Amino acid sequence: MALKLDQTERSSSDNNDELRLTLGEHLEDLRSRIVRIAVLLTVGMVVGWFLVMPFYEMIMSHIKSGLPNDFNYRIVWRSVTEPFMFYLKMSFLLGLFITIPFTVMQIWGFISPGLRPHERRPLQRVVPVSVGLFFIGAFLGWWILPPTISWFAGMAMGFKDIEILQEPKEIIDFCTKMILAFGIGFQLPLLVFFMARLGIITPQAITRYWRHATAGVFLVTAIITPSGDPVSMMVMAVPLTVLTFGSIAAARLTMKNRDGEDDVLNHLD
Repeated sequence: MALKLDQTERSSSDNNDELRLTLGEHLEDLRSRIVRIAVLLTVGMVVGWFLVMPFYEMIMSHIKSGLPNDFNYRIVWRSVTEPFMFYLKMSFLLGLFITIPFTVMQIWGFISPGLRPHERRPLQRVVPVSVGLFFIGAFLGWWILPPTISWFAGMAMGFKDIEILQEPKEIIDFCTKMILAFGIGFQLPLLVFFMARLGIITPQAITRYWRHATAGVFLVTAIITPSGDPVSMMVMAVPLTVLTFGSIAAARLTMKNRDGEDDVLNHLD
């Protein structure tokens, strides 16, 4: 009896040591990956530092294409330190953007060993779709910038004898927010698809109350669009509405296929 208890205690101790070793290995792997991400981000910031001026000139040229020829404005800095802070911020953002693929690879490399094959499969399908939707939205955000600036310039030109003093930081922040808002907004169809698959909302309810659903999409668009102008809102809202109803149709189709497979399995049983 004592021998059996000793073996049980030894087995329990071995299991604890194995668990502790596994946890230690995971923490060491996490630490090394965080260090790699920090190093990659630092390298990305160095590269981004040299890309700040070409990036700035590209955006300003893109914006100026939407400004009227007689629009009275000047680009100004408020203080002598602002150019450096602008360079620092933009180099960080550009470095972050450049290193996103490597960062995602490091995160995936850390979490994927702990996932079962049937848990990895949905992520491997969803991530490319999400990235694709983000870039489609970001492209629309970039494309709509000149008409948006033109709309604001038209409003400003309604006041006589007015000169616009535009700070580079503000206009770049505005453009960045517009592009990110469009990219993030285009994740809405994917969210609606999974909500329909999980049963939180039903395709039948969306079809029945399609007017309410459309109004909801336009409301979300109005909230997340930084500019608030009607041109940008329409450019985001119309494709989002189409994609949202398309995701509902896709959810209904996949749910029918799943129900059909379940019926076949039940019949075989």
